[in-house]
Amino acid sequence: MGHYRINTAAPNLICICIDECADGDYSGRIYHKYSREEIPFQKSGSMIAILDRFFDQINYPQASTRYRSFKKLKKGENPDPVKKQPAPKPAVTAQEVLDHQGKEATFILHVQYRQNSTWQGNLVWAEEEMEENFCSVLELLKLLDSALCKNESE
Repeated sequence: MGHYRINTAAPNLICICIDECADGDYSGRIYHKYSREEIPFQKSGSMIAILDRFFDQINYPQASTRYRSFKKLKKGENPDPVKKQPAPKPAVTAQEVLDHQGKEATFILHVQYRQNSTWQGNLVWAEEEMEENFCSVLELLKLLDSALCKNESE
């Protein structure tokens, strides 16, 4: 039996349910406190984009840098693509977020920082009761891959 801690008070607590794993990529659903609805994703890249937009939407954790773009800004246009909106209100409890389960695997994600244009935090593999810290999105993806590849070979 492994040991792990989950910060249920974290405003950006995420449950990643992996339902299908094929050809080195995976698809599934994302759950968070601010919606009762699942957010489906088809590839790991789209999962990362969805999560980054979510962190921007709730402004937590705050990004320490702005993304660069090839798009030229018009005069007076705001370089920050995130519109200032009121903070969303939680729709479900942390426990309701954690109650979901993927067909292949379930991960609990807590991104603590967004520094140097990447993420830092911890990831819990729920079925194996294992927790690992990560220092970048690439490292997060490699952790997910290592768990899912293990599942594929069984």
